[in-house]
Amino acid sequence: EDAMAEAHVSSLDSVICLKVTSLGSCTFDELVQRLPAYSGAQVFAAVDRLSRQGTLTLRRTHCFGYVVSIGPDPPTPQSSQDRKSQALFGRPG
Repeated sequence: EDAMAEAHVSSLDSVICLKVTSLGSCTFDELVQRLPAYSGAQVFAAVDRLSRQGTLTLRRTHCFGYVVSIGPDPPTPQSSQDRKSQALFGRPG
């Protein structure tokens, strides 16, 4: 049972990486729409996992939007708000 769940996660991770690679980058909502076989929650969990691993990058576009792209985010100077967020939540902005 665990092996099947791991295979499903690995498969979804691969599907997401292939899709984002083919698109260059896309919004999170666009990614969910392009993967109708998976729920939004499944895609969110996989994108979260892949971004924490450094495989994908999430960039905030506006209040409620994110752009997903392949690879780690290049280092940028942190604003005071980013430092506060990192201190509070243990992750950047």
